[in-house]
Formats: sequence, C-alpha cells, structure tokens
Amino acid sequence: MGFDLNIQKSFERLSEPPYRLEDVFKPPDYDWPGDYEGRSLLAFCCHYAVSGKKIPCMDALVGGLAGGANAQGFFGAEYGAGPTDEQQLSGCSWYLRGLTAYAELFGDKTAADFARRTVHNLFLPALEFYDDYPVRRDGKNSGGVYGNRAETAGNWRLSTDIGCAFIPVDGLANYYALTRDAALETPLARMIDIFTDIDKVGLKMQTHATLTAARGILKFYEATGDPKYLGYVKELFDLYVKHGMTLTYENFNWFGRPDTWTEPCAVVDSLILAIELYKKTGGASYKKYARRIWFNGLQFCQRPNGGAGINTCVTEQQPFLRVSDYEAVQCCTMRYAEGLLYYHNNRALFEPESGGVCDEDNRYFLGDCLLAEDIGGTFAERETFAVGGRALIRIPSLNSVSEEQALHACLKVSF
Repeated sequence: MGFDLNIQKSFERLSEPPYRLEDVFKPPDYDWPGDYEGRSLLAFCCHYAVSGKKIPCMDALVGGLAGGANAQGFFGAEYGAGPTDEQQLSGCSWYLRGLTAYAELFGDKTAADFARRTVHNLFLPALEFYDDYPVRRDGKNSGGVYGNRAETAGNWRLSTDIGCAFIPVDGLANYYALTRDAALETPLARMIDIFTDIDKVGLKMQTHATLTAARGILKFYEATGDPKYLGYVKELFDLYVKHGMTLTYENFNWFGRPDTWTEPCAVVDSLILAIELYKKTGGASYKKYARRIWFNGLQFCQRPNGGAGINTCVTEQQPFLRVSDYEAVQCCTMRYAEGLLYYHNNRALFEPESGGVCDEDNRYFLGDCLLAEDIGGTFAERETFAVGGRALIRIPSLNSVSEEQALHACLKVSF
C-alpha cells in the first residue's frame, strides 16, 4: 500500500474529532490563537490538492470565520491590547497559511479578505517591534511538547517554543507571493534579515520555528528573485543538518537539546526544504536528504490511527528509536498532510534504488533506507538483512501495526 495507506489514514484521521467544526474553533483564551484553525484548514487544503476530496468541514470552517475571528479578522486579542505575543503571531501565521491556501485553491474572496485583514491589522503593526526581539534567554531548558507562554521581556510576551515569533516569515511570504502587497515587502525583508542574524544554536531556538521560517524565506526568494534569500536558506539547512537533525533524519525539538524529542512538524519542514533546494540547485545532497527524511524520519512518525506523533532523538549516545508521545493532535497530525502533499507532487524523487547494504557514517543503509535492529520483535514479518551477525530491517511505518505494538516498538540503530 505504501503512500496510499499514508494518505488514506491521514484523511480518515482528519475527518474525525478533534477536527470537526465544533472542535476546530478554539475559545478566545486558547494559548495559541489561530493555530488550530489555521493548521486544520491548511491540512484540509493539502488533502484536497492530493486527491480532490474535501474533509467534511473544510468549507464550513471558512464560512464560520466571521463568528470565530475577532473584529480585526484574526484570533486572540486585538493587536495593541498588551505586549506582542509571539504565540499569537505564530498561531495566526498558520491561520494565514490556511487562508492563502484556500484562497489560491478556490479563488475564495472570504479567505482572501480575512488574510488581508490579518496582515494589516496584526502583522504589519507587530513587525515594527522585531528589531527588539529578545535574543537571550535565562538558560533554563524549559518547555513541553506544545509550548507555553513564558516571561515578558520589553514589548514581547515570549514562548518556550523559542523563536516562534519568526514562524510568520512563512505565512507572510506566502501571502506576499499570492498578493504582491507592496506594504509588506520592505518590513518582511527586514524581518528576514533580523532572523538570519540570530545565533540559533546559541539561543537553543526551536528547530521547527527555524525551518518554518526558512521555508518562508525560500518562498520570498521565489517571489522576489533575489539570490541572497536562496543563500540564506542553504545556510539554514546546513545549520540544521549539522546541529538539529537526529541520526534517523528527524529533529531535536530545540538546537542543542538531544535529550528531548522529535517533532513531525519540523520533519515535514525539513522534507519540503530538501525537495525545493534540490529542485532549485540540483545539489545531490538535497535529494539524498529528501529521500532519507521521507523513508526514515516521516514513516516512523505516522501512527496506526493516521495521526502523527513525536519520537525519541536518536544519537550515538542514545541509539534507540521509540515512540515518545503517541499523537500530537494540536499540530503534527495536521502538518503531516503537507508532507504527504510534497511527496505526492515529487514522487519521481523517491523511486526505489537497487544495490546492497552499505556502511555510511557508521550506520547501515539499503539505498537511502536506514537499517536498524528490531529490539522488541514488533516487526517480525519484515524483510531482514544480515549485517555483522544481526538481522536488520528498514525503518518501518507504524501505520500498519496496532496502537499497542506501536507504543512498545523499539529499534536500535547500529554504529
């Protein structure tokens, strides 16, 4: 079944609670205003782009914005009521992504109008404060899977998802590419320059925030043609590979914190970047990373119920790949759909390769498929490869086993 099973299970999961209309609209005091609504709409649009099938509440979600958004057209408090809230900016960037995707697919004027109001009433005023974004933290390793509001510093209400204030590079660049709104071009360019100057590793910035912003810079490159933006993205991807990628091609949730967990949202971001950088530059390494992220990182992220969840960070010191949290319903299950769309649109990059087992960087591969030892015996029916007296298997998808099996699965990567 392969990809067909990936897409089928994801579609079914997003057609169920908590992705029905009554679940998607969150209360005004939700910690991430606009995030759930935006990621849901974007995921629904991705599935439509793959199959032409609509998640049942997709159109109703857009129809309900007049009653769900605030008077300025976005979610959370109206701008100017307090410190600039980076979680609101991050969440409303996903809202903007969903709106622009829907407007582009269907030529919908309602979605386009809410997108314009969000940019002009929230983001353009907030962009004036990015020169003062705090680039130091107290050094404490804090923050949970979903992130939470932290301290206030100057005009900023910060998040434990460090750097999520720059996720809007993505939403704003997609909006600019669609509309060519002249009011946005200069402040967005300034925001990108500020972002690229930050020491992401030193700050222990969230890798998802970093990669999402990088995708936005790539979109801005496409819109402007300025080669410096492509150069920025290449540098950011290299930084991520060196300091933020696990040995199974997932991510450390924060730079410099391998003791935490991975996040499929970021793994999807890395897949998209690798694909697009390969298409724009022809660099063979980007094709290799795209394939390895898909075959190894993203397969183990999808769960038996079609959702997506976080895993352990595999390093030389910690070689075991396990489920860390079964499903991240607030974010990763939705973002997984965008990864499926990019695989679908670039399937020729993922054709099987022939050849035997090879030893690379002290790991064993069959083509671009990483091999590992099935410690728990969960995948006894899988094809095995004899290496050094051990029977190894390809990194499997969890979507074809039971929930209990997924929770107890344990693979060991050999070094």
